[in-house]
Amino acid sequence: MVLPHNSCAFCLVQQHSEVECPQGIRADSLTHFCYTAALLASAIETLPSMPRISRKLATAAAILGTGVAIFAILKLSGPAQQPVESRERVWRVDTLTAQPAQLAPTLTLYGRVETPELLHAAAPADGRVVAVEVREGQRIEPGQLLLSMDPRDFVPHVQQAQADVDDLQAQLMRERLQHASNEAALTHERELLELAERAVKRARDLRERKLGSDAAADEARQNRQRQLLAVTMRQLEVDEHGARLRQYEARLERARAALTQAQLDQERSTVTATFSGFVARVDVAAGDQVKRADTLLTLYPSNALEVRAKLPAPYQQELLETLDAGRTLQAKARNSAREIVLHLDRVSGEADPSGIDGLFRIHSGAELLRLGSMITLQLQLDPQAGVVAVPYTALYGNDRMYKLVDGRLQGITVTALGDYAGAGDQPMLLVQSAQLQAGDQLVTTHLPNAVTGLRAEDAGAPDSAAAP
Repeated sequence: MVLPHNSCAFCLVQQHSEVECPQGIRADSLTHFCYTAALLASAIETLPSMPRISRKLATAAAILGTGVAIFAILKLSGPAQQPVESRERVWRVDTLTAQPAQLAPTLTLYGRVETPELLHAAAPADGRVVAVEVREGQRIEPGQLLLSMDPRDFVPHVQQAQADVDDLQAQLMRERLQHASNEAALTHERELLELAERAVKRARDLRERKLGSDAAADEARQNRQRQLLAVTMRQLEVDEHGARLRQYEARLERARAALTQAQLDQERSTVTATFSGFVARVDVAAGDQVKRADTLLTLYPSNALEVRAKLPAPYQQELLETLDAGRTLQAKARNSAREIVLHLDRVSGEADPSGIDGLFRIHSGAELLRLGSMITLQLQLDPQAGVVAVPYTALYGNDRMYKLVDGRLQGITVTALGDYAGAGDQPMLLVQSAQLQAGDQLVTTHLPNAVTGLRAEDAGAPDSAAAP
């Protein structure tokens, strides 16, 4: 069997093996293999000595081998794959030129307004409230009437105490008169005792001369003993005068004290303001029955307010040394559009692991505050030399920052000194480090994968290109 050189071998194979010819296979090398396969198939078919089934199996094996050869040729003749070029990513970051200077850091504190002069006006005695003239939060002035109780609850106590004083004064006067009488009576009693002594002596003489009886002598002795007893009793009354006098005087003083207390309770039944301040709380209403020491009103002077704020432990020693040196640390707070100025006056006597409490005296703006208010303070610390103000996004953790050196990040260790209040609306942080020099480009963009050696470029540079 003779085949044309340019004919499709698959068409010839199809005549013997019923295989369709795929379209588009015209290459010389592919035609050569197909031609060879067709010749092989035709030769197998024309072999008279082979059974028909064996000839078909041989033809299929020839076609399968030809397909494998075609696949290998196509695989080898395809275009060569170019190797992938690996390019390192360049991160675009914002930078800040370091300019070390002498700046004063600020410390943000959160405080509560309180006062050591909180006044609790209490009921002086049991009674009924007649009128309450103020309300909670109202401003008060010295001499202003705040509350009054029923005076009828206090007048009887005053009258009773006055009566006790008058009674004891009368008893004291009577004691003095009685003492004068006792002294005069004692003189007479002693004279009578002398007469009784002479009577006894006469009776004894008469009896010895047999002119008097024994009964008369005994009666004279009895009269002398009775008179002696009277003198002794009168002398005792005279001697006890001093003790009775001191007793009456003590009782009189007690009565006078009770009278003073009753009068004071009566005066305190009307509560008036003694300073300029505010009413913090009203605990009663008109008509309430109250007991002694029940709280009626709570007041505080406006010039006695102070702010208690927790001082962080890392700054504790510095602040204590500043106070011991007598230097004044100023703090500021804002209430709406107005500014409140405070000074650190002292620290509390107790501390805990989070720090100690600082007590700030209000220098100006106290009228803007109320007891119990929460305010944010900006405490200005002593100026520090060689510090740089950076945004908070430049800080990693507590002490890590990066600067841009030759297109790569370089990590540095810094010390955070506090906030900086002189940088406008953007919150800034003051840092200090021996690795910072003037002119260093500090990275202010917070990268999630920042490490030393990471490629980066300044996004603000005029020739910077977009990152791939």
